[in-house]
Amino acid sequence: MADANRIIHVFVSVKVQGVSFRQHAKRVALSLDIVGWVTNLVVGRVEVLARGGDIMIAQFLNLLKVGP
Repeated sequence: MADANRIIHVFVSVKVQGVSFRQHAKRVALSLDIVGWVTNLVVGRVEVLARGGDIMIAQFLNLLKVGP
């Protein structure tokens, strides 16, 4: 059975400015075949919208917690 698609919308509010967090998220997403977008917010957070298989999304979230 194929892995079901899942969509997540998260806000990262730890120190993300100046640490290449968006590039890290993009690199991780591409390696896991996840599509979506990442953007900096004026309040110092990063917003992430991503779609992919359940297992890949779980791995993506874990890697976002670790950071670059």
